[in-house]
Amino acid sequence: MAPGADKTMNLSPPGTIGLFDEDAVVLLRFNETATAIHPKDDAGSLNDLTKLSQITTFLTVPAVVDAFTGRGRRFVALSHTGLGAKDATPGASLLTRDVTIQTILSWNAAVQTDIANVVSRGLNNGPAADQICYGLELVVTSTSTFTGTMRMFWEDVGSVIRTDAGVSITCPPNTFTLLTATRRWVSPTSVVVRYYIGDLLLGENVNVFGSIGGGTTGTFQVGTRWDSTDALFFDGIIDEIMIVPRELTHEEVEATWLRLTLYQPLGHSLFVDMHDQGFPLSLDPSSDQALETRMIGHALGYAAAQIENFRANALPGRAYGSVLDDWETVTRPTPFPNHDIDTRRARVVARLRQRRGISIPGIGDALVGLLGGASIDDLEFIAFSNTIVDEFATIDPLRWDVTPAATWTAAGVGARSSRAAGTFAFAADTTGGWRYMQLALSGGGKQAHAIAKLAMTTPQANLEVGVFFAERAHGNFLLVGLRDVAGAFHIFTESFIAGVSQGAVDQATLGGNPAALWLHVFQQTTDGRWAAAWSVTAEAGPFTLSPNITHPTVAHWTGVYMRTAGGATAGASQVDVDNFKVRDTFGTRPFNAYVFLDSALGFSPDVRGAQSVLESIKHAYTHVAFITKRAMLTDDPATGTDLGPLGGY
Repeated sequence: MAPGADKTMNLSPPGTIGLFDEDAVVLLRFNETATAIHPKDDAGSLNDLTKLSQITTFLTVPAVVDAFTGRGRRFVALSHTGLGAKDATPGASLLTRDVTIQTILSWNAAVQTDIANVVSRGLNNGPAADQICYGLELVVTSTSTFTGTMRMFWEDVGSVIRTDAGVSITCPPNTFTLLTATRRWVSPTSVVVRYYIGDLLLGENVNVFGSIGGGTTGTFQVGTRWDSTDALFFDGIIDEIMIVPRELTHEEVEATWLRLTLYQPLGHSLFVDMHDQGFPLSLDPSSDQALETRMIGHALGYAAAQIENFRANALPGRAYGSVLDDWETVTRPTPFPNHDIDTRRARVVARLRQRRGISIPGIGDALVGLLGGASIDDLEFIAFSNTIVDEFATIDPLRWDVTPAATWTAAGVGARSSRAAGTFAFAADTTGGWRYMQLALSGGGKQAHAIAKLAMTTPQANLEVGVFFAERAHGNFLLVGLRDVAGAFHIFTESFIAGVSQGAVDQATLGGNPAALWLHVFQQTTDGRWAAAWSVTAEAGPFTLSPNITHPTVAHWTGVYMRTAGGATAGASQVDVDNFKVRDTFGTRPFNAYVFLDSALGFSPDVRGAQSVLESIKHAYTHVAFITKRAMLTDDPATGTDLGPLGGY
């Protein structure tokens, strides 16, 4: 079936309540009782419509005729009919971004010989102050099949007419239909245009002509378009025209169509049927009795249409206008001015789709509409516990601070470091002559545990490798390590307070170099003091426990180190560390999480919308961020640098 072939309106009964919108910039109903009466704009933006001064010598005022909603104007191309007006207040009908043109008309495509201008605002080839900022025209494809093209057009700021490709429509003779064309401005290089006939969306086009002109003295034209040498005349009946300064949604168009074609005629029919059989009802549509019957019947149908509209479009997935505004007020999704209706709805729906609370599946449910085409399976939920485990497949620079730089490398089974020449006695400052890898603790070290598998694969006299806790800002360090003492291997501990050693303590002699040593350092839960434990058997023990170690209870860093108290021969020693684990008992890691959609997958998610949804789901004392990259880049909104857990939003 050709587009629009079944989207027609019967002429009976006339007088249906027609187009309306509270935001209408122009609303022409053409309900005048005589041809000589100037049509008025019910929205008040235009002066009364009359013959255009540019072509007044041969332009004819269209005659008043019966139409679908009551009266209309009969435009005849061969008679050069047309109407025009200036703005009542300069710029009142000027729209250079979003716009919707909606009209009820009957097009006589069988006799149309030129482009049919339905409506336009501005003059072709006119001055800059009169550029065309919007217009709708029909072009005949076949007079025998009554098919043509409906398309929007406008001028750019350089006074070049930009005509959209449009869509194909079919308008049978002597029938009325509802045509709707919407333009949504995205950017200077992107404009989305949609076309409807009746309640059917015919198509959507995207063009690059976003530099839209228009001036405050624009000339509004109906049924004709003057281009300084010629005029493009429409042939048919125009019942009503409405111009709205936004993109009407499919649901709005559908609601209008159903009201006009179903509910209001049905209301009229039902009201007529309510009268007793034989009740004298006038058949003259112009009689007062028939008018009263239509008004009551159409009012009943209007009420029914509004009820159905609310039933169908009250929920946020289909809401529009003030209803969608109210949903946004309730759910607070932080809308942005450039958001289209689909994005706004998706954000509201996402706020409400918490079917499974704050569980990971529930978060996926809430975000699915904001992922730019990605599915829940494309998401990675990066959550944390207070236990950190690293087997050193790589040295992750986002986790480990390595000092001096690049002195520890991944060795396949752990981390490895070799001695350089020099004296590496421990220094209390953070740039001292020892080699270490450290990571931050968020719980202040309270009741913290660290355990690592150590080995001196190439020992050297006075070489030491071990685990430490530190509060660097005050120079407080606790070292527990394995030391080579002239070929004998000892467990040593040493506490530094404010950078001053409290004395090294030889905790135990192991004898020969152990093939592997599991070294466990932790803060006691009973009195806050520290202790060390070691095993040469396995990570699970058995362990030998040291006496309590007096040391400050605060520690913001932990890691592994190597040092020597004497001169070292470059490359003559080597140590390995494997399976480092830390339990930051009072840490805040469990209160932080990321939802990761890899940008390399090629999707274009609504990052801010997803972040807004996550903020609405999370507990007040937790932090969460939606990210598309694992590495954080300053001032890059896609990587979450300014989002919690890293900072304020």
